[in-house]
Amino acid sequence: MTTILMHVTKRKIPIELKYVAKDLYIYESKNSKKEILTFFADGFPGLVFFHSHSQVKVIVGELSKVMEPVFLYGQTLEPIQIEIEGPFFFVMVQLFPSFVEETLEIPISELTNSCWTIKKEEWQSESGFESSIQKHSSEMAADAILQFVKSKAKKFSPDLTLHNCIETILESNGSCEIQNIANELGISERTLQRKFQKSVGLTPKQFATIIRFHTSLHGLNEDKNIKLTDIAYENGYSDQSHFIRQFKSFTKEKPFQFREKKGNMSGSSNF
Repeated sequence: MTTILMHVTKRKIPIELKYVAKDLYIYESKNSKKEILTFFADGFPGLVFFHSHSQVKVIVGELSKVMEPVFLYGQTLEPIQIEIEGPFFFVMVQLFPSFVEETLEIPISELTNSCWTIKKEEWQSESGFESSIQKHSSEMAADAILQFVKSKAKKFSPDLTLHNCIETILESNGSCEIQNIANELGISERTLQRKFQKSVGLTPKQFATIIRFHTSLHGLNEDKNIKLTDIAYENGYSDQSHFIRQFKSFTKEKPFQFREKKGNMSGSSNF
């Protein structure tokens, strides 16, 4: 596939959404070519707003689905590909999982490796969406999706125990003991696991495993010459074989195959 220049930017989340959203990414291309965006497990569902003159398709394994301009995706335990044709913009905001079920009333368990269309009547009242389409402005699109999230966040009451657990796992890059976190939070590990499973759709250990994988994925992408043994050591894997097995479970490829293939990929991914 022909190499396509695509601009990717990351925007800060407003302080008032610190319990709601983690990061916001903007993918934009002015070329009239087809692009494949590949996303891997990162522990967070997300809200997407895109504009393209052609259909946008989400592909998970052998299943595919044509999406509407605003949609929600869940935990991506399997690689997910977005097929989109330019010129386009694609804005994605990562959401803390408990926010999704409480405010959008979508069971978090039903979103794993899946997507959920947000009906037009739910988002068309936010005028920024239509304005960004008319002016083909990705920055206006980012403002619109953040404003939409803010409007939903007005009725959201974060579970601070759950949020602190997530933040602790993130700060440790997934290399942590869940029992120690439970002790610090003053609850039993079983209670924490039950609370986490209900709101996140994963156990704390599964979430930590994903965060550790994603950290290693970022390291592999940042330094093309880094040794796999160094990545395994830096991210707390027991050995290189352990790292390779876990990496393959999320990407369906071994690390060295992934690195070689990525050098020839036209698409971009979430790291």
